[in-house]
Amino acid sequence: MENPIATGLIAPEIPLDDDFSVDELSDGSAIVTMEEEEEEIAPSEFGANLADYLDEAELSAIGSDLAELVESDRKSRENRDKQYAEGIKRTGLGDESPGGADFEGASRAVHPMLAKGCVDFASRAIKELFPATGPCKTQIIGSVNDAKIDKADRKKQYMNWQLTTRVAEQRAEFENLLSQLPLGGSQYKRWWWDAALGRPRTETVYIDDVFLPYSQSDFYTSYRVTHRQWISADEYSSRIDSGLYRDLNLGSPGQSEQSLSKKATDKVEGNEEDDAVYNDDGLREIYQIYADLLIDGDELADGRTAPYIVHIENHTQRVLGLYRNWAEKDDSYAKKHWMVEYKFVPWRGAYGVGLYHLIGSLAAGGTGALRALMDSAHISNFPGGLKLKGGRTSGQSISVNATELAEIDAPAGIDDIRKLVMPFPFAGPSPVLFTLLEWLTQQAEGVIATASESIADAGANMPVGTALALIEHGSTNFSAIHARCHASLKRELEILHRIDAENLSDEEVVEELGELVVT
Repeated sequence: MENPIATGLIAPEIPLDDDFSVDELSDGSAIVTMEEEEEEIAPSEFGANLADYLDEAELSAIGSDLAELVESDRKSRENRDKQYAEGIKRTGLGDESPGGADFEGASRAVHPMLAKGCVDFASRAIKELFPATGPCKTQIIGSVNDAKIDKADRKKQYMNWQLTTRVAEQRAEFENLLSQLPLGGSQYKRWWWDAALGRPRTETVYIDDVFLPYSQSDFYTSYRVTHRQWISADEYSSRIDSGLYRDLNLGSPGQSEQSLSKKATDKVEGNEEDDAVYNDDGLREIYQIYADLLIDGDELADGRTAPYIVHIENHTQRVLGLYRNWAEKDDSYAKKHWMVEYKFVPWRGAYGVGLYHLIGSLAAGGTGALRALMDSAHISNFPGGLKLKGGRTSGQSISVNATELAEIDAPAGIDDIRKLVMPFPFAGPSPVLFTLLEWLTQQAEGVIATASESIADAGANMPVGTALALIEHGSTNFSAIHARCHASLKRELEILHRIDAENLSDEEVVEELGELVVT
């Protein structure tokens, strides 16, 4: 018996579903088209690493383009790195302050005006900005009632506890920033949430590791800010395990050049430059870039330029992480800030000016005058001289140590040693040079000092009104700098408040404090 389907007497049954399309022909036959299944892309959560979902070609283009731009930003700020490094050297802490004579025994003393200015500023600022009970204060906008007051007090109590106790590194990092602020002119503080520790973290970011485009003059409105990080092999593995970075085969870390400021700081710490070439910790140079980008593959950006955080390994230019940097329900795509800028004295441009810019030349002059005075005193106390050539002294040189008695032979007819040997006519330390050193010191201290010296010189008989007027006048510079630091610290507290709101849970608060202080 013939197969009815094969003879065309009976049409075969074709399973119809979404994966098939059937076109019937005039002779009764049909064409069945199998539709290709579209590759399903895993939906990404708002805070997920977009580098796990975007096309590798697009990521490669983002990485190479940003790496080139950052390199241009870094080169445009190289001179600032040189200035910062020179300021560190001029403090004399690293025993490499330039200048001075080069004969054996020449003085290497350094005038302490720069180091003194940094220490004085840091000591005054930390007392004002970070009291023992914590720096957080509250302000209630609008009508005041008991509920608002209670809420404000609980927030203040909790955040001060965080800053003084929970975030253990806060005070140390803050003091590091304040000690370097007068030299660098600008320094930075970064905050983030550490999921492994279950708490906020903070660190000081020094100006030689922050790059802004040449055309930008404001840190907070810049369309690209780069934070250069040096990540050890252990920290790199930890970030991969936490999901912050993609697990890529990047090979061994490439050779990266440290900044001049970092090299000068290593000298202060006593680190030898030769030892620094041995990268035992497997340090990688990674750029954490806060940038406004147009990413076609991000459906939540709605085809608009939006703020992102991009992590790029500098040696390979590979993208390790790509994250959205705006609030999830914010239709305006406002950039979220994670770093705060501290300025010593604002100036035209992206960075502030510091003590080296203000009194660096005076510090160099003071060091030069101090060394000249000490060298002249040294030479006067241990002078060389000239002697007559002739007789039994011909071709002889006699070196006599201090407090030593030595005999010399004189040629015939010489009965007075002063006719045979003459010391160099060095004049000794110059009173004029000493007066100049005092004047340089006074001019430098006038830029940074308060009126305490004037009050001390006047004695105890100064009227109270005069003393208060001198204090107010003398502390003007410090007060203005402190006011700028207060504004920057306020930004820090706003960032910490946002981090707490986004990451804290009620259970964690109860576990830490034994009661639900904040929700």
